[in-house]
Amino acid sequence: MATFLVRALRLSPTSRDYFWDDNGSAHEASINAIAAAGISSGCGTGAFCPWGGLTRGEMATFMVRGFDL
Repeated sequence: MATFLVRALRLSPTSRDYFWDDNGSAHEASINAIAAAGISSGCGTGAFCPWGGLTRGEMATFMVRGFDL
């Protein structure tokens, strides 16, 4: 979902690493970009939980924030 949003919204990359638990993920840059854009704040203090499932509600929240709906 993070990579989809980065591509769809043409978000700029960021040098800030927002989360500790996405290190090594192919989507780490996208995860950080959606955090920088205010689309996601993760699942806890400094965590994104990239290996967990994404609910429809979470996906809807990402879409609302990303597309200003």
